[in-house]
Amino acid sequence: MARGDDTDGALRIELTAGLTVPAAADVAWDDLAAASSSANIFYEPWLARAAAVLPEAGGPMVLMAWIDAPAAPPRLAGLLVLQRRAGWGGRIGVAVQNWDQRARALGEPLVRAGYEHAFWQAALDFLGQRRRMGHYLRLSALIADSPSTRALHDVLAARKRHATVTRSFERALLCGGSSSAEYIGANIRKKVLKEQRRLRNRLEEQGGLVFDQLAPAAAIDPWIDELFRLEMSGWKGREGVAAAADVATERCFRAVLRAAHERRRLDFRRLSVGGRTIALLANIEAGDTAFQLKIAYDEDYAAFSPGVLIEMDYLDYALDTRRLARVDSCARPNHPMIDRIWADRLPIVSLAVPFDRWSSRLACAAIDTLRKLRDKRARPVATDC
Repeated sequence: MARGDDTDGALRIELTAGLTVPAAADVAWDDLAAASSSANIFYEPWLARAAAVLPEAGGPMVLMAWIDAPAAPPRLAGLLVLQRRAGWGGRIGVAVQNWDQRARALGEPLVRAGYEHAFWQAALDFLGQRRRMGHYLRLSALIADSPSTRALHDVLAARKRHATVTRSFERALLCGGSSSAEYIGANIRKKVLKEQRRLRNRLEEQGGLVFDQLAPAAAIDPWIDELFRLEMSGWKGREGVAAAADVATERCFRAVLRAAHERRRLDFRRLSVGGRTIALLANIEAGDTAFQLKIAYDEDYAAFSPGVLIEMDYLDYALDTRRLARVDSCARPNHPMIDRIWADRLPIVSLAVPFDRWSSRLACAAIDTLRKLRDKRARPVATDC
């Protein structure tokens, strides 16, 4: 067991098969999500259970670190959804990893602020003693500079071990702290703003440009149907990555959107012209943080940049009305649209973490060697041309 950073209580690790936990643990899970030093909607219980229908989501386990303080009700210090899968590149043994499926854009554990070091001490000890769980711990899509990730590196350094970086990139992030006018003035070129005004004026001429938001008591299914229709009509449908591309994915995202709406945590907004929907944007909030779950637009109106227009409308709302601390785009790196209007970047990293045994260290060393060979082959060759 490990001591909490700010308490005398000890941490007790419990591992459950599947995502169903006792009612008391479910309440504690929700409480932990609200108190976590880094918000992560994708490992909250309601969203995780909606994603469990995906074919690649099989075999999840919930690792819970309990605070058993004297004369106090038990609370969760940390929680991470796990699964066993083939190791890095499908070549390095079997790893125990943070739960990964197509609806997940972030792999951060939920850790109560102040318990980051204690959580990783207890979790690594617990997993390292169970050889059948995996040869090493694979952690994907972590925030590189989060309190949890920094604590993990500290704990490993104290044990004279280190994590191998298997992937790193940055994606667009919107940071609060300023008004939308200040943000736009500092980060978006006047030429771009002039073009946006021109496009809005041209749309107004076609019968009226309307930005609206799904009301808390309104029926959500018609909005979901329209979102899925727009996705299927565009490049996501052609490439088979739209929410409605298969039954399981549609069921998953429909359940996520409904659940977020029921919890009053869904910001669902629409852009229409002459009564025709040309863009939809769905965001899920967690305290002062939001995550962009889905965006879709009508490709017949692509020349008017409807995705940019609805994002700019949301920027005003996020910074001026909601005053959010940050919005994670959940977008791929170097996204051609969102990178142009959101200036901040969120560093994302994936790690291979060895346990305290020689076979685990050897597996992570092999991963490091293979990664370096891969990067060397991918590096462009300099020429004298």
